[in-house]
Amino acid sequence: MRLSDRIRKMIDGMPEGGLVMVPVDSLREWLNENGSGLDQDLTVEEVGKFFDRSPVTIRAWIREGRLRAYRFQGREYRVCESALEEFQQKERGRGEQ
Repeated sequence: MRLSDRIRKMIDGMPEGGLVMVPVDSLREWLNENGSGLDQDLTVEEVGKFFDRSPVTIRAWIREGRLRAYRFQGREYRVCESALEEFQQKERGRGEQ
C-alpha cells in the first residue's frame, strides 16, 4: 500500500482541523516499503529545463502559488508529476482567455 493510501485511510472520517500524529519510525517504514516517490519528483532545476525557464523563475512561480511544490530536506523544493500537470492545465487555460 502506498504512503498516500495509508494516510488517506488514516484520516478518513476525521473532522476538519483534526490532528494526526505518526511516529517517525512508522513513516520511515512506509517510505521504505514501496519507495517514497521522491526519486520521481523533480527539482527546481529539472522543472526549469522542462519549461525552458531559469530556476529563479520556477521558484517565483512556487512562491506566487502558481506551481505547487513541497520542501525537501528543509530547503530544496520538489515538484510532483500531478503538480506539473495541474500547472500546465492552468497555464493553458490562461493562454486561451
